[in-house]
Amino acid sequence: MLQKQTDINRRRFLASSSLGGAAAVLTGKVGAVETPTAKPSGMKITAIKTYMFNVATGPVRFDPKTKQPISSGFKTWLFLKLETNAGLSGWGEGSGEWISPIVRTTVHEWEELLIGRDPLNVTAICDDITNRLPWKGGPILGSAIAAVNMALYDIAGQGLKVPVHRLLGGRQRDRILIYDNGGLSFDSIDKARAQASAAVEAGARGLKGNPLEGRTWAMDRRELNHCVAVVQAVREEVGPDIELLLDTHGSPTPELSIAFARMVAPYRPLFLEEPCKVGSVDVLREISEKSPVPIATGEKLFSYRDFKEVIDARACAFLQPDISHSFGIDNFLHISRLAEEAQMLMAPHNASGPIHFAALLQADAVLRNFLIQEVSGSWFRRFDEFIDHDFRLQDGFVNLPDRPGLGIEVKEKDVAKLPYDKRMTYRQYRNADGSWKGW
Repeated sequence: MLQKQTDINRRRFLASSSLGGAAAVLTGKVGAVETPTAKPSGMKITAIKTYMFNVATGPVRFDPKTKQPISSGFKTWLFLKLETNAGLSGWGEGSGEWISPIVRTTVHEWEELLIGRDPLNVTAICDDITNRLPWKGGPILGSAIAAVNMALYDIAGQGLKVPVHRLLGGRQRDRILIYDNGGLSFDSIDKARAQASAAVEAGARGLKGNPLEGRTWAMDRRELNHCVAVVQAVREEVGPDIELLLDTHGSPTPELSIAFARMVAPYRPLFLEEPCKVGSVDVLREISEKSPVPIATGEKLFSYRDFKEVIDARACAFLQPDISHSFGIDNFLHISRLAEEAQMLMAPHNASGPIHFAALLQADAVLRNFLIQEVSGSWFRRFDEFIDHDFRLQDGFVNLPDRPGLGIEVKEKDVAKLPYDKRMTYRQYRNADGSWKGW
């Protein structure tokens, strides 16, 4: 009944908007209205542009035992711009480690499916592209569709002169709770204390780091004890009110993750993320049942079907879809509604740039089952280099912008000058005997 009334209200809003009936062609499964009698808006997509560039993340990190690289010195971001004959342009993002060049090629291959289309047909266009392709899943197609979906919503919001969250059914909250991915270091106890204090001083109320990465074999007790000692030290440093989040990147064995969860539970981490490799929902559910720390996962899942299997098994506590890889805003909200039925909360993944973050804020605003949003504190402080925005971090929250569309303006001239280097370091997670330890 509530959803029916929401749809009725949205029809009234769209019908009375500045674009009149044209707005009603925002068709789709989530946050959309299909009006068969709606007239075309007259707006057409006229051009597609992409910008791919590197963003420095700091020096390459090396495994202290194997001396192999376990990180890259930069990330590669991919921005998509859709231009129209109405003078409006929409922006999306399909950034991903090692896949941005392929996603860029994919988007440009779709030019004949985009040029000349009415951009207000947001979901219909994305469904049309997906239906034409025999290949339905994975991060490449998921990221390409996501970038297009964001850009179309950006245009629609600007055309209707409303934030995207208005097109999605209306906001449930005025600000978004975030945590700092990078605020918790496992290099040493002293570094962990200092880094955590600095992040809290900068406004973070949640800190995440990557334990167990320094292990040298599958059941490394020394690494296990070290990581537990770090969490204990950080908890003592920041006090009881700061959330601690632990991400093992899907690389440990289930047995190691369970042992870690039991040892670290007294220090009350909010969740343990990706405690095992993606692939077996049964294993994930077993960890969830045995772990005293709630389990989170989802950044390596893409389609609705991927998430449905995890949700139906209730194999975790918190879901972490990545809006830039899981086919965009529409599918993200579709996943969230299914999770809501299972009383599961959303803690969306975010390891990309400012357009991705802007889209997340709009989508997070309408979730009824929202928990917390990931963001890199160091990247957040650099967003001014790439976009004009109204984001403000205060007391652990980022405000929800009221500007039309995604609420940002990309500094296109500056972005166009940024360098691109394809030589991204491949991670080398190796055990002491040279065997692969996971990623």
